[in-house]
Amino acid sequence: MNVKLVTLMIIIGACVQNLSFAQSKSRYELHADSLLKVGALDKIIPYLNKELKQNPKSESLLRLLGFYHLQNNNLVEGEKYYRNALLINAKCARCYLNIARIYGAKNNQKEATAYIDKAVMTDPKDALIISNRGKLKEQFGDKFGALADHNKAIEMEPGTAEYYTSRGAYNANNGYENLAITDFNKAISLSPEADDAYFYRGGVFYSQNRTDEALNDINRAISLNDKQAYFYNGRGAIYGNLGQFDKALADYTQSIRLDSRAISAYLNRAKVYYELENLDAACNDYQRARQILVGQKLNDSTELKTIDEAIADFCDESMPSFYYQRGIAFYNLKAFDKALIQYERGLEKFPKNAMILSFKGNAYLALMNYKNAFENYSAALENKESIMAEIKKNSRFVNASEADILSYYNSSLASIYFGIAECQHYSEDFENALISINKAISLSPNLKELNIETYYNRRGLIYLATQKYNLALNDFNKSIQIKQDYAIAYVNRAVARMSMVDGGKQSASRLSIKSPNLPANVGWEFDQKSSIKKSENEFLAALADCNKAVELDKNLAYSYYVRGWIKQILGQKDYCIDILTAKKMGLEIDDRMLKSCNQ
Repeated sequence: MNVKLVTLMIIIGACVQNLSFAQSKSRYELHADSLLKVGALDKIIPYLNKELKQNPKSESLLRLLGFYHLQNNNLVEGEKYYRNALLINAKCARCYLNIARIYGAKNNQKEATAYIDKAVMTDPKDALIISNRGKLKEQFGDKFGALADHNKAIEMEPGTAEYYTSRGAYNANNGYENLAITDFNKAISLSPEADDAYFYRGGVFYSQNRTDEALNDINRAISLNDKQAYFYNGRGAIYGNLGQFDKALADYTQSIRLDSRAISAYLNRAKVYYELENLDAACNDYQRARQILVGQKLNDSTELKTIDEAIADFCDESMPSFYYQRGIAFYNLKAFDKALIQYERGLEKFPKNAMILSFKGNAYLALMNYKNAFENYSAALENKESIMAEIKKNSRFVNASEADILSYYNSSLASIYFGIAECQHYSEDFENALISINKAISLSPNLKELNIETYYNRRGLIYLATQKYNLALNDFNKSIQIKQDYAIAYVNRAVARMSMVDGGKQSASRLSIKSPNLPANVGWEFDQKSSIKKSENEFLAALADCNKAVELDKNLAYSYYVRGWIKQILGQKDYCIDILTAKKMGLEIDDRMLKSCNQ
């Protein structure tokens, strides 16, 4: 599906990872550390709860329970235990710090600021508190104050790697990448096992398109600490952006395994599942992310809106989009029969839904069943009022202007007329095909996702079929003007150029194909060498178009075929290489053309 690319979720800033609870370790903490070392993280909280029953007034146990609940991203329980610890010791500065960080995670500036200030007042000499105040100041827009705090923390403890990492994160977030790398390098030099410094430096390398170095650093971070969920989430995002979806899914899944409340990992994995057309899996992840967001009382209306839009779009069986989105997924996988089943299911519930009808038409068109495709497109137009009704119910258009709504509505109608034009073209009803494609072009707004270049390309093909070569050439020019890397338009322009040359005629040896965006027949013969010489510039221009198409798309067999024809006419001896390349790619080549190449 055409979706937003998975974003790199390496968030450098205030977070609830690596929370703090005490400067010296109690026996409870030592035992928890031993459980952590052997990978028994799930046994720590039960152990602490058991101890707390015997020592309900233990400040150390309460802080430890707060810490490990927060390590599990359970903000509600974490806050509860830190508040209980404060009832026993009102001067627990680290308790105030971690409550401040919880409110920071909830994006509650007022409470986060109040608690971090209380932490500083309680222990003004704690560099960790100062450093975290800097993170919160940055989160809430006080960049100068944030930098001052990071500098102060380093001044207080210049030998602590963590504070260089924090300042490096600040520099990275604010575009000072070289300064960030310098800070991360310093942190690593102070502590070669500073996993966060490697991870965040990897994020900076990735932003500089230094992908190999980025992966090396993140891999190093994971080798040092394979229990950090966000390390896997960050690496998964890189793999997702590289299109290595299997690796991305594995990393997101591991991130979730380590932190079952990792909202960003669920959202990233949902996007990959969507990209892979696995809508059911994507829905599960979106719904789980929503449960966590609401359950943790996180104040993130933007994130919630994004999730709700996705759920409404393809996770709600009471909506028509549930069915046509699944149909589109199968269509994109070229499982057209399965797509039709989804559309039929949808039409059982919504028999007059124009969106489902139009997408059903697309599936029939892909199967070259032009009669059924045309009937479904026509039915969609008869019920076009349902398109506007559906747009207005869509949460994505709640704040849209009337002009934007009309633009989207017109683009939907344009795509239906475009499909009708294709059906009529393939059925050789060129007169009506021209009427339909003109209607599509007149309706189409200037939307990138509409791929308007394909509309002009289609009209150019219709003009080619009716021997209106100048008009065809104009449309292919327009198509290329809109999208300069549209390979097929260059080949079609070459065909138009060749068809306009005086003294030529269609060859008896023709490539007969019915494929989107290609002319039905191609091939020319010229009786006299003088006419070839006279029109050599036109031939060379056509050849240049084919060369450009090959450069843009080396897997487009049609461009090799047309180039082979032109080379043959120009007497270039290597023409058979192109013809045979096209054949190897699957085009059915006329026997006479193959014989000329000794095949």
